[in-house]
Parts: sequence; structure tokens; C-alpha cells
Amino acid sequence: MRILHLIHATTFGGVEAAAEHLRSTVGRGARTRVSGTSATAVIDEPIEYRVGALAGAPEGQEAVHAHVTGSSVNSPLSALRLLREVRSTRPEVLVTSLWRVVALGPIARLLSPGTRWIVWVHLAAYTNAADRLVHTWCLPRADAILCDSDASYEAIVRPALARAGTAVPHRIVRPESSPLDASGPGRTAPVADEPLRLVFWGRMARQKRLDRVVELAQILAARRPGGVELLIAGPDDGERHDLEQRAARSGPGLRIELLGPLDRTGVERAAGQAHVFVQLSDVEGYAMSAHEALAAGMLCVLTPVGDLAADTTDGVDAVHHHGDLEDTAGRVLAVTSDPAAFDAMGRAATATAGHGFTEAFVEACRDLTAERAR
Repeated sequence: MRILHLIHATTFGGVEAAAEHLRSTVGRGARTRVSGTSATAVIDEPIEYRVGALAGAPEGQEAVHAHVTGSSVNSPLSALRLLREVRSTRPEVLVTSLWRVVALGPIARLLSPGTRWIVWVHLAAYTNAADRLVHTWCLPRADAILCDSDASYEAIVRPALARAGTAVPHRIVRPESSPLDASGPGRTAPVADEPLRLVFWGRMARQKRLDRVVELAQILAARRPGGVELLIAGPDDGERHDLEQRAARSGPGLRIELLGPLDRTGVERAAGQAHVFVQLSDVEGYAMSAHEALAAGMLCVLTPVGDLAADTTDGVDAVHHHGDLEDTAGRVLAVTSDPAAFDAMGRAATATAGHGFTEAFVEACRDLTAERAR
């Protein structure tokens, strides 16, 4: 089975981390569960999984190794490059993630008759008007839909299909990334005169509410003798300028560092140094970065949105933020000042790690090709 997965770029992000995990785990002769059986039987099946991206990442910022890349996410020539790849390779299954390549799906299907087209939805909110327009039009016309979370299905897919008055087969396929090695000084609770190191990696987008993260860091810094260091790393999605201004105005005891996208080694280095991962988003689907941090055993401060609401338990494997930053800061200080509690929550967080992503993805693709064969 030949699968071609089209994405926006090879830089840092949840979609890219999932694609890299699939690239490294799906290969020729991959052992996968037989579709339609209740047993755990497996078959040896030649599977070719390829990634195409509208844009490549600069050196040191690559999150996924793509087989074909263009020059820019907004370049018509890059779109044509991916469409040529579809026509020349004629994959049995085409998977499109994020709106710019989802828009290529109908054209790709014309260029490669017989290719089954899957739209993979990764967000529980539209990012802009074009995103809404493309998904609203394309979802009812796809051969199948994958969702990274129940939240993505309820917020994006169900309304689009209801509006169109049609039914399209769909699956919830929760992604994984390759395991993150976050070992380092951050896995030990900080002493009182040591800076509390916070980290966030992901897109600097409005929905992530990084302004709220900065406010939390300011409250923590005012309460800790050792102060606070906050590292925010990721591609700018419209928020970096505001964050730079906030960093310039940060008071004593707080140091804020803003970095661009990191490769996997850079993420691991940042995670290993930090005591706490913070993500206070308004809305999420699966929330890849948060799940990476949890699986790596980090103390995580999260808003219980999207899959995080079901996958984490407040006070057991994460600290949930319920709207009061002063209260959340007090709870973070209580855990980080108690080495036993700090260690226990980190150990509990590792139990949230997901499994079976590759198998679920391959099964969904195989079911489509089997349907075509019938």
C-alpha cells in the first residue's frame, strides 16, 4: 500500500511530529493488525509512507524528513510540485493535513483517478476564514476523514457534514510523536534560591494564550526568591511581537527567552532543563506538545481543553488551570517546593502516553483501499 501524506511544512509542530513518527514507524514489511478482526492477528504488508510539504525548514529546525518539499507554504509553484508528486507516484491513499494542502485534494484526485483521499483534521477551531472555507467545502467531498481528537470531530467535522447533509466515513486517530527524552536537571524539584524554569514549545498562536503563560510566570516570579525563567520556542503565528513587548516589560526576578522552531534535539534539551511545561490554551484538539511533555514525565500546567480534559486528572498527573492565575500559581509552588509531590506527579504523567497510533493510521488507510477493491 502506497500512502502519500501532504503537510504545510517540515518545521516544528504537532502535525509534523506525527508525520515524523509515522515516517519512522511505517515502512516496508510493517507488521499491522488485520482490519475487521477481533483478534490481535498481524500481517506482513509492504507499506510505503511518503511525506510531501509545501515548504522545507531551515537547517536545525526540521521536525520531519519529507520526501519532497516546495519553497513556501504560500507559493503556487510549491502546490504544483506536490500535485506533480501525486500524478507521478499515484498513491493508493492521499492524506492531507491543514488547509493549504486540503485544498489540493480535489485536484489531486483528478490527477490520480483511483487514489482515495483522506482529510485529517488536527484542530478544534478554525485558524482563519480560508481554513473555514476550505474545510467546509472539502470535508463532505473527501473519501474519509481522520480526526486527531473527539474535540476536532465535534467542533469541525460534525458541523461541516451536517451543513452539507452528507455522511463521510470518519475515524478518531490520536497521534503520537517519537518518545521525547526530557532527562536532565529539570526532573529534580528546584530549591528555593534556584530559578523555576518554565517551558512551552509549539506555535506562537493566539489560541495558545501565551500572554496568559507570561502572566503566570510573573506571579510565580514575585513569590519565589530564586525567580523564574520562561522559555517559549516555536514558529511565529502572529504572537511573537506581542510576546517580545511583554518580555521587555517583565519585572525583576523573571527572565523570558523567545526562540524560533527547534529540531527534536533542541526540544529535548529545552525539556530536560525545564521544571515545568506550561500550556494554557483556550482551545485544543489532541494537543501534541502537552502530550509529549506528559509522556516524558514533566510536571505540566494545562488548561483542560480538547483531549487533555479526558487524558489528565487535576492534581494527579497535571495541574489544571481553571481561570484563576493566582490560584494556579499557588498550586504550582506547592508542588515544586515538595520534591516527593514533584516526583510523583511526573511519574503519573508518563502513564498518559498513548499507544497504537501507527496501527490505527495504517488500518484506516487499508480499510479505504479494501473498500475500493470491493
